[in-house]
Parts: sequence; structure tokens; C-alpha cells
Amino acid sequence: MRMRLPLTILGCLLGVVVEATHIIGGNMYYDHLGGSQYRVTLVLYRDCGPDNANGTGFDASAILAVFNSSGGQVTSANVPYAGEVPLPVELNDPCLTAPPTVCVRTAVYETVFNLPPVAGGYTVSYQRCCRTPAMANLAGQQGITCTASIPGPPLAQNSSPRFGDIPAIAICVGQEMMVDFSATDPDGDALVYELCAPFTGGTAFDPAPFPDPPPYSPVGYSAGYSAADPVDSDPPMSIDPSTGLLQIAATAQGVYTVGVCVTEVRDGVTVGVTRGDFLFKVVVCDAEVLAVVAEQGEAALCVGLTQEFENESVNGVSWAWDFGDPNITTDVSSLQEPVWTYAQPGIYTVRLIANPGSPCADTSFQTYDMQAPMDIWFERPQILCPGEEAVLSIAGIFGPDADFEWETLGAAGSGTAFPVAYAAPGTYAVSVSGVEGACADSFVDSVVVLAAPIPGLFVGPDVCVGGKVELASTSVSLTPLTYEWFINNELVSTDSAFSWASVIQGSYAVSLTVRTDSGCIAERTIDAPAPIEAFPLPMAAFVVDPLEVSLLDPEVMIEDRSQDAVAWTYVVEGRVFEEPDLSYTFTDGGRRVITLTVESENGCVDTTSRVVTVSDHLLYIPTAFTPDGDGLNDVWQPSVRGARLYELQVFDRWGQLVFSTTDPRAGWAGDGAGEGLYNYVVRLAEFGADRKEYRGHFTLLR
Repeated sequence: MRMRLPLTILGCLLGVVVEATHIIGGNMYYDHLGGSQYRVTLVLYRDCGPDNANGTGFDASAILAVFNSSGGQVTSANVPYAGEVPLPVELNDPCLTAPPTVCVRTAVYETVFNLPPVAGGYTVSYQRCCRTPAMANLAGQQGITCTASIPGPPLAQNSSPRFGDIPAIAICVGQEMMVDFSATDPDGDALVYELCAPFTGGTAFDPAPFPDPPPYSPVGYSAGYSAADPVDSDPPMSIDPSTGLLQIAATAQGVYTVGVCVTEVRDGVTVGVTRGDFLFKVVVCDAEVLAVVAEQGEAALCVGLTQEFENESVNGVSWAWDFGDPNITTDVSSLQEPVWTYAQPGIYTVRLIANPGSPCADTSFQTYDMQAPMDIWFERPQILCPGEEAVLSIAGIFGPDADFEWETLGAAGSGTAFPVAYAAPGTYAVSVSGVEGACADSFVDSVVVLAAPIPGLFVGPDVCVGGKVELASTSVSLTPLTYEWFINNELVSTDSAFSWASVIQGSYAVSLTVRTDSGCIAERTIDAPAPIEAFPLPMAAFVVDPLEVSLLDPEVMIEDRSQDAVAWTYVVEGRVFEEPDLSYTFTDGGRRVITLTVESENGCVDTTSRVVTVSDHLLYIPTAFTPDGDGLNDVWQPSVRGARLYELQVFDRWGQLVFSTTDPRAGWAGDGAGEGLYNYVVRLAEFGADRKEYRGHFTLLR
């Protein structure tokens, strides 16, 4: 058997009481960081098994002292405790198991010293007491001393060797075993290994002393033991000087101190020696291996196809599982307690081999009944309309032998499918229960039934051709509707309301189709109770004779020529006439519009107009007025008809303008003017090309 030891172990485990007996061993090494800086590492081990009766732990700090070659103290450091870790027990033989009493923990203390190169170099030391009195190969209770030697020039810039990681060293009595004590050197120097005596140090009266200067004394061995033969072994224990592999075949149980020294050689010159102080526990190892797969148990039935397997084996260290699925070859695992998911329900024979391939292998079988937990449900159907049928189907996890029972609204059924239909709107609970062997499950959901849309429409009254009819849906629905309006079977709109205008007379049938895309999905159509009637328009027409008259003879004849009219309305100069034919005398000149509106028997109307030109004009100019405020003849105002353009100017006797207007309805009130004769000028234009100018005078009397 081959075991790997931890990094070079400096020394002693620390106790917290004077009578502490927890020390196992340790070692010290250093790294040159450049210049005069050296990082020193102390690795300590303590017993955490029953031999450490007081449960003593590591010290809160470790005192490291530095001495020169003359033994003079150069410096020291109180290095704080940084925590500890347990060391594994590795026997590297699956047929062997160390007893649980083998327990070791390790702690590392590190610090940096400034050590300028000096002849003879330095020695860094740490001392502690005490080793466990259970040591079979030492005479009495002894302490330990851990050291590191830093050489002087020209080898001062050196880093020392350090042991590799090691497990807690348990040696099985009666077994040939190999332990790896090989070290590594950062500088690549040659390393030579030998068994050596560890140093003693510290006493029960001074268990954690300030380190003494070198030299240091080796431990004292009991009779029959020595540094080269520290353990009862046949053949004697030995170490390969080149590889550091230690061979042992222990013959007696006990606790033994073993020292391993590594000599660092560079170009034939010894640089230094690193001393490792270790504890070997020679114990009786258990070689009986028993493979045991835990029973499934009733609580594991119907919980799924994933199984966490419990390994109740004894003394096994490696494993070979086969989960018993005959359809695949990948249902295997080497984990101690694996998890496996089966593809389908069934009964499977699980096999476990403890320590497969070794002479102490053992095999165990166990039967597992894998039933997926029944997990049933059905998809809720979309919302139904009254009377609409839906078929509910079982889904989920179940086997081919499962039985199902359905129930809803007093109705029941069995099987994987169940039809449902409801006459009235509402929410109806549906339950289904399933049983398969020892597994059962149930599920409840509901079916929603909503009322179907109720179509309705409004259509405005009949119209005349070209008139607009208002159409609007009065449909009722619990969910949004879409609309399609048809007039004489032609789709005309998809809005809920719109206006429609006929282009020709006739009778037009109206229908509305409404649809829902959610809730109760349905389509309903309704026809208007009566078609839309589009009545024809009458035609308004008349003639005027003549189309041009003079204000001196302004009468015209109006004669109706309309079609389909039953009522007539003429508007002439603001006056209204309701007979088909008439004569009319105009009161003023200009382009006069005659408008005729006719109505048919269905109330349809039509309008037309004609223009009559009334030419010439009439002008009357008063010769005097009396603006005395009596309400009679107070304003001087010409009277004019037939004027398209008009301008009036009034001048006094000296030719000064006293009044001006372009409004034929405005006159002069003579405000501020005295009695006398006044001149006027009237300019006007008829509804034609003629222009006229009138001049004269009138008298203002007071």
C-alpha cells in the first residue's frame, strides 16, 4: 500500500494546558522571497482521537525564534493561529478499513523574516511539549523541536524542500504497506532520504517555552527501538534514499514516533537538512466487506420513477450499481448512494457490488417496485355554448391498467374520455378519480358555459334615392362581436353601426350576421323585419316668361313643368308661393332668383332655380326737407330702385361737401346745417353696362 504524506511538517501540535498530551509531530520549511526576505512555514499535527483525552487544540499562537550560527538570538515572531483542517485516513486497499480512533488535524503557521546573509546562516526553531504518553517507542513523555536551517553565502538565496500532502498515518498490523514521504525542492536540488531521530523539546513544566538555541537533542528511544528501526516490523522498516518511499510490515499494534530527514544537495554540496517528525498508528484493520442495498419500503411506493438508493454496506470503499433495467446497459453507477430515474414503471432487481474487482468484494440484490405517482388531469375545454358538447380526456401520469370514474351535475361515467354538455349557462364542476394498484389520484376542474350571442338590429325609416339610412346592431353578447351587414345579399359593412345611401329606387332586404371569437363561439343571423324602400325623387322644373324685364314693366309669368310633384313652393324676393303657376311683379332691379321646391307623394323633394334680369332704374329726388324733429320730412333721402352701384354727394352753396354715402337706404339729416339751397350729385349703374349721373339742388327749411 502507498500513502501520500502532507507538506513538510515542522513540529508540534499546540496544547492549551500544561499537561496537554496532544502533540503528534510537525515540520518546518522556508521560501526565499528575494533580497533578505524569507517566508517560514510551520506545519503542526495534533491528535483528535481518544488518546487526546482532554480534547486539546492548537495554541492561539506559535513562537518562532531565529538564531545565528553562534547560537545568538537574532529575532523572533509570535505567529497567530489561522485554523485547522482534518487529515483523511487513506489505506489504499479497499479490503482494509482503519478504526475510527485514528484522527489527525493539521494547522499551518506562516511568517516572514528579514534575514540579511551572514556567514554560517540561521536556524529557525519552534519547541512544544508534550507528545502523547501512548508512544510505544519513546522512553517517557517528551516534547518536540521543529527547525529550518537557512544557509549562509553563497547558498543564502535558497528555498528548502517540503514534504507533500500526507493522510493521517494509519498502518494495518500484519499488512505490507508503502508510505510516500517524497518531497519537492523549489530550486531543483537533489534530495536524499533517510530515517532519523526527531528532536525533543519542551517539558511538562514548561510546555510552550521560548525556543532554546541549537544544538538540539534527539528523542530518547525505548529499549529495542532506534531512529533506524522505530517500529516493530518484519522485515524492518526502510526508506528508499532516492524516492522517499517507506516500506513497512508492522507486527504489533501501538503508537510510534518516526523521523524522516531530507538532505538537500547542490552540485555535490549539502545545502541543508529538513527533518519531518511523524506519528504512526499501527492498528488492526477490518477486512470484512458486506454489500447491502436498503429496502424500498412502503413510503417509497408511488412517489415517482426517480429513486435515491441508500447504501448500507459495511467496509466498502468502491461500488458498482446496476439498476436492473433490461432494456438499456447504461443504468449503472459507481457512486456510493446514486440516484436513478427509470423510463417507465415496473419491478426491477437492483444489484450492488461493494469493492468490485477486489478479493473482498461482496454482492447484494434488492427488488424495487417503481410506480410513478399517479398524476391525472384533464384539459379544461374552451367555453361552451348551451347544448354544445365537449369530450374531456384524461392526461398525466398513469399506467395502462388505471381505472377512472367521472362525475358532473349528477351524471357519471368511466374510462379515459367523458362527454359533457349543459343546457344552460353556468360554471359546472367536473371531477375524475383514478386508481392503479397502490396508486391513486383525483382531479377537479370546471366547464364554463356562456350564453350565445343574441342578434338584433335597428334600421332607420325609408328614404328617397340618395338619402342615408342609419343601421345599428342591438345585439347582446358576453364577449366581443364581429359584424357583417348584407343588403340584397351583398356585404356592405363590418361596423356595428353605419349609414347607407341608395343610388336607385327600389326595395332592399337587410340582414346582420354576428360572430364571437371567444366565450361561447357562435354565429347568429337576423333579418330586418321589412326591407328598406328607396323612393324616386320628383323633378322640379318651371319656365319664366320673359327672362328679362324692365322696372317700368316688371311682371313675369311662371309656369310649372315639374314631374311627380304633388306640392310646389316658389321663393321670389323672399316671398313664398305654393301654387304651380303664377304671375309676379318685381319690386327692384337686378338679377333676381326664382327657386322652386317640389315634393312627391312619398315626401321626396327636388329643387331648381331660374334667374330673371330686371333692368332700368327708378329715381326720385325730393326738392326740400324740414329737419325740425317733428318726425315729418326730417331726412332728405332720394328713393332709388334698380341700382347696382350707387353714390350720393351733397354740397353747400360754396361747393363744400357736407354729406356722402354709397348706401341707397341712407339719407342726410342736415345736422348743423343752416337753411338754404344745397346741391347734389347722384351717380348709379344699372344691372347692365349703363352708367347714369344726376345733378340738382334742394332746399333745407328750418
